[in-house]
Amino acid sequence: MKTITSRKEVNPTIELLKNSNALLSKRSKITESQWELFENEILVHKVKFPILEYVATEIQHFFSDQQLQDLLNRAAATRHMSSYPVIGKILQCKLDVDLKETYREASDHIIKGNEWYVCDIFSERVFGEGLLRNFKESFTMLSQMGNHENMWIQRSIGIATHYATKKKLPKQNVEQLLFLMLAHGHKTQLYIKKGIGWPAKTIAKFHPDLIYKHEGKIKEQKLSKWFKNKINIGLSLANKTPISYE
Repeated sequence: MKTITSRKEVNPTIELLKNSNALLSKRSKITESQWELFENEILVHKVKFPILEYVATEIQHFFSDQQLQDLLNRAAATRHMSSYPVIGKILQCKLDVDLKETYREASDHIIKGNEWYVCDIFSERVFGEGLLRNFKESFTMLSQMGNHENMWIQRSIGIATHYATKKKLPKQNVEQLLFLMLAHGHKTQLYIKKGIGWPAKTIAKFHPDLIYKHEGKIKEQKLSKWFKNKINIGLSLANKTPISYE
């Protein structure tokens, strides 16, 4: 295994994949040799996430939708760490085509991946980006996902909120997400409470005025100690006075 940190290191592999595809007639799947090249030269290695996203963007220029789907299925089955940012970026590019179906696909990958890092990779790239592109539809789906039976899907709404808030989602939309986080702020399961607490800190840091505006609601809400602490950590990062829960 090697560490890959630059586009220069993956460009020869991308070029080989592109050239091999040009020699083939229209196919619904990638060839075994293409897959072996992609896995052995990229996926099995420790690759910086921006480089993996670059790879995902580049291969979409010459692989058909069917070939990409085949590649995604194969990549997910390997469970290589490097597979998930590639899949996430390819799904992200489908958000403007069919947001609902893309959310469904991302949720399936999260459930099958069954690890916190898989959840976070897809939550940022798909759900978080979805909030930035189509807030109304994304918010409706995230509201439903908060009550999903799978803990990773419950966690994902917090990761998406953290991402979108950091990426300068309009304040009125962040306010709606704050209410959504408050609705789940009572949860104490480790990975869920961490996922929900993260955006509480982020919102308090970037929009402390929203916390003070809704201080009464926050105090009367049934919230975990973890969630309350995260709000005050965020306020301290914004050099603001913490809320007293006494």
